[in-house]
Amino acid sequence: MVGSRSDASADKSKEDGFETLPLSDAAEKADINFMLVPDEVMPAVYAEHIAPNLQPGNVVNFASGYNVHFKKIVPQTDVDVIMLAPRMVGQGVRDTVVAGVGFPSLVAVHQDASGNAQNTLIALAKAIGSTKMGVIESSFEEETIADLFNEHFGFLHAVRQGVEVLVEKGVSYEAAILELYASGEMREIGQYFVDHGLFEQLKLHSRTSAFGQLAWVRPNEAAEKASKDHLRGVIDKINDGTFADKWDEVQKDQMKEFAQTEADLKAQPFWQEEIKLYKRLGRL
Repeated sequence: MVGSRSDASADKSKEDGFETLPLSDAAEKADINFMLVPDEVMPAVYAEHIAPNLQPGNVVNFASGYNVHFKKIVPQTDVDVIMLAPRMVGQGVRDTVVAGVGFPSLVAVHQDASGNAQNTLIALAKAIGSTKMGVIESSFEEETIADLFNEHFGFLHAVRQGVEVLVEKGVSYEAAILELYASGEMREIGQYFVDHGLFEQLKLHSRTSAFGQLAWVRPNEAAEKASKDHLRGVIDKINDGTFADKWDEVQKDQMKEFAQTEADLKAQPFWQEEIKLYKRLGRL
C-alpha cells in the first residue's frame, strides 16, 4: 500500500500493482509507515498526514536519520521508531535484489515502545533484500553524519577543478571531461572499489597508474593535515547543526540561494562545454 499525492508517482505505483491511497488514508490503515519522501518535505508530511493517524504500537521507519537526529521530527513516545537505511540509490535497491546479490544497509532502533522494534527492523531488512549482503547496526546520528559527510566531501568540485586546471594547461574540454568522468571509466573503477577495496583494486591498474595514485600524488604531511582539518570542519558543521540550519534558511527563502548558485555555475564555460559534449555523445 502506497500513500502518495495524486501525481505521476501515484500513477506509477498503480501501474506497478500497488494499492495507492492519499497520504493520510494510508497512514491510518498502516501498522508500519515507511517515510520515503525527501528530507526537506518530510517534517510537513509527517506533521500533517502521519502523526495524527498513528496508533500506539505502530512503527515509523525512516530511510535516513536526518530529520529525527536534528529534531525536525519528534515522534510520539508510544510508537516504534526505526531506521532501515540502504547504502544504495533507490533504483539500485531493486536492481541488486533482482540480480540476487542484495545491498548493505545501516539499521537502528531509535525508540522501542513495543519491545519488538529490533525484530521488526530485521524482518523489514530481510523483506527488501538487504540481508542478502548484510545489515550493520548503527544509529540515527551516525547515519546522518556519515551520509552528509559523503555529500559534503567535495567530490563534485574536485572533479570540476580538475577539468578546469587541465583546460588551463592546454587540454581541451572534451578530452578533460572524457578523461575524468564522461567515458564511464570511473564507473568501472568505482565497481573495483566495491568488489576489491580501495587499495586492493590498484592491482587491476597498470603499474604506472598504481604508482601515480598510491605514492606520487600523496600529499605531504602539512598538506594532508590541512586537508584533514578542512574535513574535520565539514563534520563539525554537520554535528553542531550549522548545515541543517542553513538548509532550513535556504528553503524558507524559496530556494533562492540554491537557484542562484546553480545559475552561476551553468553560466560557466565548463557546464556549457559539458552539455555540448554530451549532445555529441547522444546522451542529451
